Amino acid sequence: MRVFFFLLLLLFSCKDRIDDSNNQLPATDSTVVVLPDSLLLLFTGDIMQHLPQIKSAYDLEKQDYDYMPCFRYVQKHWQQADWVIGNLETTLSNRDFTGYPRFTAPWQLVRDLKHSGMDVLVTANNHTCDQGIRGIRQTIHYMDSIGILHTGTFVDSVSRQPLILDKNGFRIALLNYTYGTNGLPIPKGCVVPLLDTVEIQQDIAQAKAKGVEHIIAFLHWGEEYRHTPNKQQKEWGDWIEKQGVDIIVGSHPHVVQTMQYILQDTDTVGVRIYSLGNYISNQTQPYTNGGISAALLLIRYPHKTSYRLQYINHIVCRSVQNGKRIYTVVPECDRGVINSLRDKDILHHFVMHTRNLIDSTIPKNNDWNIR
Repeated sequence: MRVFFFLLLLLFSCKDRIDDSNNQLPATDSTVVVLPDSLLLLFTGDIMQHLPQIKSAYDLEKQDYDYMPCFRYVQKHWQQADWVIGNLETTLSNRDFTGYPRFTAPWQLVRDLKHSGMDVLVTANNHTCDQGIRGIRQTIHYMDSIGILHTGTFVDSVSRQPLILDKNGFRIALLNYTYGTNGLPIPKGCVVPLLDTVEIQQDIAQAKAKGVEHIIAFLHWGEEYRHTPNKQQKEWGDWIEKQGVDIIVGSHPHVVQTMQYILQDTDTVGVRIYSLGNYISNQTQPYTNGGISAALLLIRYPHKTSYRLQYINHIVCRSVQNGKRIYTVVPECDRGVINSLRDKDILHHFVMHTRNLIDSTIPKNNDWNIR
């Protein structure tokens, strides 16, 4: 059993919110709520590295790449979740770094993601094959060396196994697929799981054989810069749920799309998150300079699991310090650290946009508000 104080149940509490009038919690700070066994999952969107970001991350004094400042305001959120899962949309290397359209970033990015609280990375996306077999092998090598869990690309077919996440008595399988690889061939011998019905069915059967209770499908799909899911996303979502997947998480559009519960009568029996948007990037088109992190609380009762979904808004601030541009992910609740009037305005409009988009499909839980 876990015991949560009512106001501290928000592991990601954002006390100073925009539009507080719509997000007040009851004044019951002395109340104690006892929950059954539970697990908190936190999903983040596209972790990208354009060349200006790579140049910004280099620290002349340390003679090393340092990404810790990028994540300083999100560490408190990540470190309180049971599993933090993000989409790594770049390959890794120790040299010859490149940005769009064929991404290669310093391996220190993943080192600092792990130090900041990231637990798991998914790597099947349209940029997986940007650097061919060397890029896939090096990316896997650095993730393994750093000790961060990962799935989505494999050096051979033998390595292709569902990633099993065990914690708090919850046994979960994580699967990862992409719609394609920008027309680049998947290197011979390597495996990059594509959206394919036969392969997905085989993976789900393998996961179920390992005795999992829940299955997460992290899907790279949809249309870039479109704010609503397209027909193919909806059809894939319906089909994958019928195969026994209860948690679907999406990336690729680079903007936030809608979320919804999977319902049986009045019970929540799963969730579908179409797109989390960007987590960190150098994109500046409207609503690409931010994203959401989806917090999913699984609560186990004697005969069922309940799913409770909330989200955190955040944008990428591009401040200038000593003539150098600094990229920092700033959650909505930390907006007080933003000095730029432009960034404040971007955050305000981003928050209003995502609330209009999502709040009609995900009812607010009055006893659990992470924003």
